[in-house]
Amino acid sequence: LPSNVPVIALVEDATTATVRSLLAAGVDDAVDADDWESDPDEIDASHPLAERLASRLDPDRVRLGNDDVARLSEVLLDAGTTLMSTRTDEVGTKIEWTMENVGEHAELDRIVCYREEDGQFVPAYGWCPDGSEPKPRPFEAFPDPEKLSTFGNVARGSVPAGNSDGEGDAVRVAESPATVHVPLVVDWELSGIVAFESTDPRAWTDDEVDLYRTLGDLIAHTIARNDRRKALRRQAEQLEQFSAVVSHDLRNPLNVISGYLSLSEDELAPSRYDAMSGAVDRMETLIDDLLMLARRGETIGETEPVPIAAVAEEAWGSVRAPDATLTIAGEVGRVEADPGRLRQALENLFRNAIDHGGPEVSIEVGPITADGGVGGMYVADDGPGIPVELADTVFESGVSSADSSGIGLAIVDRIVDAHEWDIKARNDDGAVFELTFGADATRLASP
Repeated sequence: LPSNVPVIALVEDATTATVRSLLAAGVDDAVDADDWESDPDEIDASHPLAERLASRLDPDRVRLGNDDVARLSEVLLDAGTTLMSTRTDEVGTKIEWTMENVGEHAELDRIVCYREEDGQFVPAYGWCPDGSEPKPRPFEAFPDPEKLSTFGNVARGSVPAGNSDGEGDAVRVAESPATVHVPLVVDWELSGIVAFESTDPRAWTDDEVDLYRTLGDLIAHTIARNDRRKALRRQAEQLEQFSAVVSHDLRNPLNVISGYLSLSEDELAPSRYDAMSGAVDRMETLIDDLLMLARRGETIGETEPVPIAAVAEEAWGSVRAPDATLTIAGEVGRVEADPGRLRQALENLFRNAIDHGGPEVSIEVGPITADGGVGGMYVADDGPGIPVELADTVFESGVSSADSSGIGLAIVDRIVDAHEWDIKARNDDGAVFELTFGADATRLASP
């Protein structure tokens, strides 16, 4: 037969397994024999069976073959890599570029992503080569909203036509215009819908619909991640503004107090002067901690191979503890890091040891070996260790067993996260904080 002549199979018992095997063998469609029970003399162009066959005999009817589905799968694999690495300002461009790529490979006419806003589903992203402009739609306007609400895929106007195991619909034959709608699910809630549309008669296979669902999941994950980034950025900006105002309002009177205190040093008893000077220093430390926490530790500058021992010595030099001691045990090597932020992390670990271990505490910085090289470092002290009741919350803001703000370790945790490292705390004749570097940093850490 010529390639443009469709093959229609007349099946006496049109089970899903039978129809699926026929379609897999290259048959364009299958019709149940029961549809032919009418008297042939009574069948004319207006007969439902004739109209049904005419629509299915349309030579323009599209159904993706196995090779097409395989290519579409490769396109989605590339799309996953693209979307997962998308920056906040690129989200819309990358999503619509992915839609275009998928739409062209799948021979679709339009793809639209709707997001739920106050009960309406508003077009957020789209690929519409015909220049059409999708409009907001109520949820009830979508086909089979009940199925969409339970996170099911919906192929519009579809008729089950085969599945070898009897579960689900392996092939769906859709009347024109043909559509597939897949839900966008975020945190087990319906946050949107992606519509895939074809103006030509179209047959959908489960493999094809599954790939569209994969694209929907990728888009949902990308949007959710971008929303979280925006929320965190807003929170960080608000916190930084608050901290700047508070620190300014506190520093001015504190500077006045510090100035008058210096002028009065000779007039005050040493015990009173020391107490007042210590209180001023304490306030300065709290303000500095507040500003560092406002930066959240999540933003780091340019990184470079940093000598850990040298940074530790610099950090130690800024800590006021003349009776405490710092020891660098072994060769800790270098790590790819923001030098300033690494120094801040070490300063806070050192201050934490002094706050809890006392002014004469001994602190040790050493390497954590991994695969013959340096995979991280530890900061240990000979203080009382971490109380059992604080073991799971030691890195949370405000958590402290000493007379301190409880901000220092929270800052350390954020700086570590910003570098994509890991940190954990344990007891071993004192508190031990272990920082494990990432794979790239580990390669640089060996001396």
